[in-house]
Amino acid sequence: MGYSPRVDEALHGLRHKSPLSTSLQRLRLTREAWERCRELPQPLCLGQVLGHVTRHLEIPVAPHDLLLGRMPESVPDAAEEAYFQESLKRMGCALPPGFTDGGHETFDWERLLELGLPGLAAAVEASLARERVGAGREPQVVFLEGMVLVLEAIRDYARRSAESATAAGLPGPAAAAQAIAERAPATFHEALQLLWTVGFVYCTLVSRNPTLTFGRMDQWLYPFYRRDLDAGRLTPAQAGELIEDFYCKNNLILGRGEHQMSGGGVLCTGWERNLTYDAPQYIVLGGERAPERPDCSELTDLFLDRIVPRFENPYVVVRAWPGMAVGTWERVCRRLRENASMMVYNDRAVIPAFERLGFPREQAREYTMHGCNWPDLPPSQILGRCTFHVLPQTLLAALKQAPECASLEAVLAAFLQAYRERMRAETDVFRRWLQVSRTQAPGPLAVDDLFLRGPIERACDKRHGGVDHVTMATTFGSFATLVDSLAALDEVVFRRGQVSLADLLAALNADFAGHEPLRQMCLQAPKFGCNDERADGLAVRLMQAMHGILDELAVAPGQEPLLICRCIETDTSHLSSGRETGATPDGRHAGQPLSENSSPSRSVAGDGLTSVLSSLAKLPMDHCHSGALNLRLAPAAFRGARGLEALSAALRAYFERGGLQVQISMVDTGTLRQAQQQPDQHRDLMVRITGYSAAFVEMTTAAQNEIIDRDEVQ
Repeated sequence: MGYSPRVDEALHGLRHKSPLSTSLQRLRLTREAWERCRELPQPLCLGQVLGHVTRHLEIPVAPHDLLLGRMPESVPDAAEEAYFQESLKRMGCALPPGFTDGGHETFDWERLLELGLPGLAAAVEASLARERVGAGREPQVVFLEGMVLVLEAIRDYARRSAESATAAGLPGPAAAAQAIAERAPATFHEALQLLWTVGFVYCTLVSRNPTLTFGRMDQWLYPFYRRDLDAGRLTPAQAGELIEDFYCKNNLILGRGEHQMSGGGVLCTGWERNLTYDAPQYIVLGGERAPERPDCSELTDLFLDRIVPRFENPYVVVRAWPGMAVGTWERVCRRLRENASMMVYNDRAVIPAFERLGFPREQAREYTMHGCNWPDLPPSQILGRCTFHVLPQTLLAALKQAPECASLEAVLAAFLQAYRERMRAETDVFRRWLQVSRTQAPGPLAVDDLFLRGPIERACDKRHGGVDHVTMATTFGSFATLVDSLAALDEVVFRRGQVSLADLLAALNADFAGHEPLRQMCLQAPKFGCNDERADGLAVRLMQAMHGILDELAVAPGQEPLLICRCIETDTSHLSSGRETGATPDGRHAGQPLSENSSPSRSVAGDGLTSVLSSLAKLPMDHCHSGALNLRLAPAAFRGARGLEALSAALRAYFERGGLQVQISMVDTGTLRQAQQQPDQHRDLMVRITGYSAAFVEMTTAAQNEIIDRDEVQ
């Protein structure tokens, strides 16, 4: 397949950029400005440093650029490398103290498109005028003055981008960049340039591992697209080229390698050389819309059509909803089959889950996700705390405390009591943090405070009262291992009476040494993910009980109500948690990986895709706000028209029955093993890690083996 020059350039960078490529110019400018203004109050220091960088950073331009914003990079020579290392020691990392942005969120992009940078600046000035007349409000005044500097820095970058494009003979891109510096966007080109300018500055200059979600791009951009089409200023093909360039720009800013399972490998750039490294930037397409909003499916389809399956970024989050057009769903399934960087969430599950937290539907329908599979409800919400709960560890602790349990009911009661105690401690910590944070307003300024709803008007940062809703997320970590362990206890100890609970616990303590027949019995017990009624029924019961406990803790008498998001999530911690977890009753040896995210345990999914999806769809997913179902599918089972229809039908049925999410690596085990042996012939092989993609051949051997060990589902 032939690609455009811009796609070829982005692919070449993904595959051949040196792992040592460093944004050295950014580092020099950042450090020299910080050395001069480090004694200033934090908001002013942040604004001054960013302004110095955006006013002096080189802005490369290529002949095929439609959107402007590139990071100059180079491989340091010996002297430059020494400067780089010394700067890291001097500042503590690649960003100076006081740069608090951590990304992992969704901005209020709709407001930005409506007001533009000058409109936001006017809102800051209005808030500043109010604060200046108040007594004792000096910290708030300084906070807002820092905001003024940050916005001016971004506008300066847009102006300088226009100058660079003019000098390069690109009047169209120059005009779009100049326009967004001076007013709100009026065209599709200007709107997309505004999104990219803010995203570029944020991801490459101020936030380490930004993982920024650009939100519901088809919905926010559709009015610009439709007006331009009606006025004859734009054709669908031209809009497609702009979208393609946006996709390319999201790949050009990346480094090389994969950070969670391979971090530190020889092909890993790392966060210090490149703040974006391999951070997944998300876009969200589709989903239920407000009744007053027009149908934007034609733009949704255009975004889907322009996806390049060989790209790593942006990670496309498709929201399946009951009104999704047949043609749009077919496009989604084709891209999934092509192994594109995509995931699909189900509005039938996530919207009701947010409604159960008390949000009205008009808010709940605006949900988005950020990496890796964490829920957002923009524009006035942030995720304040995440707790990774390793459920199998809680089960083992409960069994140790209550080894005399005489029935499955007693074991369940012991586990749920241990779960309640653990989560009560977590919610108590979160409540104390919320109380303390409000006494520390306005807090440090972060660039993202400008692009959320509330901090400008309240002169307060997002974590200290600046936004309406600060949520807590907790995980049902390694849920399948928990279910399988309880199912094995039920089968081997209580139903068949083949061994006592005390003897099984002794075998676990010995990691099954000398107890291999017992281990085989445990392995043969019912497993979640096989469409087994006993295992699946136990899974439903467990999840319902845990949801009930969280509901109780969220509204504890005399305590501040909490917004607790529930995520069937491990990220990649199933590996480290597995190393720290002893043998489990499902037959797993100590130290082996636990089940990952919402996927079944390893070697369980052999009954095929339909069985896996059937088990997952039984769970009360309309209480869950996120979760990753990582599937590695065999391409041979889904080839041709019949294969596409089989994939489409299976996923459609899964979502209609209430399934939560799916993300697919379309690659068989044989191809993965070939790629290990012949990496040069498989440079474009992408795999899903947890909420992002990685080039398989750039991962360490251990990380590659983890992907290979995942079940191949047909």
